[in-house]
Amino acid sequence: MGSFVRSVKYRLIAVIAVAVVAAIGGIWWYAAYYTNTPEYALKMVGEAIENHDKSKLEKYVDFEHLLDVSSDALLDGLVEANIPAVGDTKEAVSSFSRMFKMPVVMSLRMAIDNYVEYGQWSKTGQNERMSAVDADMIVEKSGIGATAFRRLDSVAVDSESGTALAKVRVFQEEANEEYVLDVELVKHDDGPWQIYEITNFKDFIGVVHDSRRQHVKLYLEQSLAIMTRHDERAAALEEKVTNVLAGGSLGNNDTRNSLKKLMESEVVPEWQARKNELEEMKVPAAAGTLHRLRIKICDLHIDYANGYAKWMEDKNAATIRSADSSLKQAKTLEKEAELLTRQVNSHIK
Repeated sequence: MGSFVRSVKYRLIAVIAVAVVAAIGGIWWYAAYYTNTPEYALKMVGEAIENHDKSKLEKYVDFEHLLDVSSDALLDGLVEANIPAVGDTKEAVSSFSRMFKMPVVMSLRMAIDNYVEYGQWSKTGQNERMSAVDADMIVEKSGIGATAFRRLDSVAVDSESGTALAKVRVFQEEANEEYVLDVELVKHDDGPWQIYEITNFKDFIGVVHDSRRQHVKLYLEQSLAIMTRHDERAAALEEKVTNVLAGGSLGNNDTRNSLKKLMESEVVPEWQARKNELEEMKVPAAAGTLHRLRIKICDLHIDYANGYAKWMEDKNAATIRSADSSLKQAKTLEKEAELLTRQVNSHIK
C-alpha cells in the first residue's frame, strides 16, 4: 500500500513538473517569440483601436511613412479615376495635385485620430487642426469610411529584409465585395513590428471609383427610363390642355372647370408619381446634385399645376403670376439638369 502511495506521489510530482515546464515554456514563447511577430503587432493595432488607445497605436504604426505614401497613393488614384487625360496632361495634373499633399496627410491623420478616439471617421463640430482639405472629404473620396475589416488571411515574413506582408481582407460596402489589402510591416532594430505601408492602396482607390462609376451608370440608365416614361405622359397631358383651350375659352366656366379638373386629377398626380419613383431610387453621391435638381423640378411643376387649377377658380392675377413663376423656374432647371446629366455622363466613360 505504501509503495502504491509513493508511486502515485511520484507520478503526481512528474505531472506537476511537466505542467510547470510547459507553463514556463509557454510564457517564454509568448514573451520571447510571439510578442516579436508581425501577427502580434497587428493584434495590438486591433486592440488599440477597440480600446481607443492612441499611444498604443503609435507604437505599432509608423504613421510618418504610412501617411506619406498613402497620401501619394490617394492623390494618384483620384487623378487616374477622375481625369480623362493621358501622357503629359495627366502628368501635369498629377504634379499639380501634389500641392495638396500636406493637407491630405493632415486630414488622413485627423480622420484616423477621430476613428480611434470616437469610433467614427469624423467628429461633428470639430474645429481643431483644420486644413485646406476636409477630413470628411478624404474619407469619402478614399472609400475607407465604407470599408470594414473582415479577417487576416496570412502573414509572410522576409527575415533578410526585416519586412513582412500581411494579407488583410476587408469588405468595401460601395463595391459590395471583399478586397485584400497588402499591408507591409517593418521591424526596426529592437523595436516592435510596425505597419509601414499599404502597398496596393492606389489599386484599392481604383476599385472604389470603378464601383462608383458603375453605380452612377446604373442610376443614369434607371432614371432615364423613369424620365422618358413620364415625359411621354406629360406631353400627352399638355396636348389635352391645349385641346381644352382650343375647344373653349378661359372666360367660359365649363372650360375653366375642365382645366381645373385636368390639373388636379391628372397633371398633379402625374408629376407626383414621377417624384415618388425618383425618391425611391438608390442615388450615388456623384449623382446627388442632379437627383435633387430633378426632385425640385417635380415640385415646381406640381406648384404650377396646383396654382393654375386655383386660378381657374379664384381668377386672381397674383395666383397665375405665382404659377407661371414656378413653371419658368422648372423650365430653367430642366436645362441645367440636361447640362449636368451630360457632365455626369462624361465621367463614367
